[in-house]
Amino acid sequence: MIYDSNNPLSDEELDKLGNEDFDSFLKYLDSKAEYLKGFTKPLGQYHTKRFAAMDAQSRGEDITNDLIEKAGKIGKEGDDKRTQSIIDKMSEMDLDKPDLKVKNHKTNRSQWFE
Repeated sequence: MIYDSNNPLSDEELDKLGNEDFDSFLKYLDSKAEYLKGFTKPLGQYHTKRFAAMDAQSRGEDITNDLIEKAGKIGKEGDDKRTQSIIDKMSEMDLDKPDLKVKNHKTNRSQWFE
């Protein structure tokens, strides 16, 4: 069985499929997971560090600098993937590549101060 987003199986049908043919049930779940992966985005540094700290705290472990650094490296990869996807979309739309070294762009609004 293959997951169809327009016609997903109900809970009762999933239970019946799991009891009758477990291999087809697992294939259905795998195809649903592949479909749902298309709607995910990678986590950035901020969220990766927070989730790593919450996970360590929930398991009763200490939150160390080494843990935070590892989570930061993983989050940096997510930030890079997100930035690259934005650049790819901009190039598809024939827009100029953004300056990656500029963190904040100033506007002409009077409420912004230095």
